[in-house]
Amino acid sequence: MQDFSIPVSFLHAVLRFAPAHGLSPDKLLQRCGIPPKILQDETARVSARQYADLQTLAMREMGDEILGYTQPAMKLGTGAALSHWMIHTRNLGQALKRYCHFYGMIERGLKPQLLLTADMAHLRFSLWDTQTQPEPYAFEMVMFGLHRFASWLTRHNLRLSQVTLNYPAPEHAREYRAIFLGAPITFSAEHCELQFRRDLLQKPIRQTQETLDEFLRHPQRNLLLGNYNLQSWIGRTRSILRQNMIEMPTLVDVAESLGTSPKRLRQQLGDEGIRYGELKEQLRRDVAMQHLADGEMSVEQVAFLTGFAESATFIRAFRKWTGYTPHAYRKKYY
Repeated sequence: MQDFSIPVSFLHAVLRFAPAHGLSPDKLLQRCGIPPKILQDETARVSARQYADLQTLAMREMGDEILGYTQPAMKLGTGAALSHWMIHTRNLGQALKRYCHFYGMIERGLKPQLLLTADMAHLRFSLWDTQTQPEPYAFEMVMFGLHRFASWLTRHNLRLSQVTLNYPAPEHAREYRAIFLGAPITFSAEHCELQFRRDLLQKPIRQTQETLDEFLRHPQRNLLLGNYNLQSWIGRTRSILRQNMIEMPTLVDVAESLGTSPKRLRQQLGDEGIRYGELKEQLRRDVAMQHLADGEMSVEQVAFLTGFAESATFIRAFRKWTGYTPHAYRKKYY
C-alpha cells in the first residue's frame, strides 16, 4: 500500500486554510520533504506517506483535526479520545453507535447518524444547525477516516455497498475509487452516506488497547497505508503485480495466482471500476515516481524496476503519465 501516490489536489486541500492560521504552506511542505513548487503542477503526485505526514503536521500546527473545514475547530486529541472509547466495545455496531454519540455530545465536525433498514446500514453525515456546507474535502476526510478506522478495528475489509455524496463530482473524482476502495459512488445525492450490509455490524472488535496505542503514534499514516483493501480484487491484483514488477505478470498469471479465471478477474476488476491494464499502469506510475524521488537511482534502474525492457519505452510512458520525461520531472521537483 505504501506505493500509492496522491494527486497534488489533495495537498491543496490540506493546506487550504493554513495561511488563515498564519502558517506558510511552503514551509509545511518542506518539513515533509515535498518540494513546494509541486503545487504549481496539477498533474503531479506525491507518495501516500508524504501526504499523510503533511496532513498530520498541518493538523498539529493549526491545532485543528479537521483543518479549518468546519467551525468551531476540532481540538487536538479529539480523535484519540474517541478511539479509546470505541476500542472498548464488542462489535462494530456498538463502536459506530459510540462514534455517533460522541459527536452528538460535542457537536463539532460533521453530524453522524447510524440509520438501519432491514438489510442495510447507512452512516449519514450531515451538518449541525449553525453550519454552512463545507467544501468536499471535509466529507472526504471524515468519511474516509471512519471507514478505514472501522476496517482497522475489525481487521476486516468492510466492503461498502454504496457511497452517496451531496455535491457534484469534483475534478479529482477518479481518485474516489481509491478513497472508498472501489465502492460505487453517486454524486449530487440527497445525503452524504456510507452504505454497507447490516450484518457487518456484528463484526467483532479485533484490536486491543495495546495495538491502539501503537496505531495512535502515526494515525494518519496508519489510516492511509494500512492493508485495508487486500480482500478487494484491486488490492489483491496490485499486491501480486508489486511482488514481481520486473517480470510483470500477465492477466492469466494473476488470475491463476488468485485461483480464478482471466474472464472472472477482468469482470471483478471492472465491477470495482478499473481495467487490468489501467491498474498495471497506475502501479508502474506510482512506483516510478517513488523511485525518482531517490536521487541515487538512475532512470535506467527505475525503468528496470518498473518492468520496462527499454529505457526509451519507460520514458515515453512516463511522459504520457505526467507530461514530463523522468529527467525533467526529477529536475523540476527534486
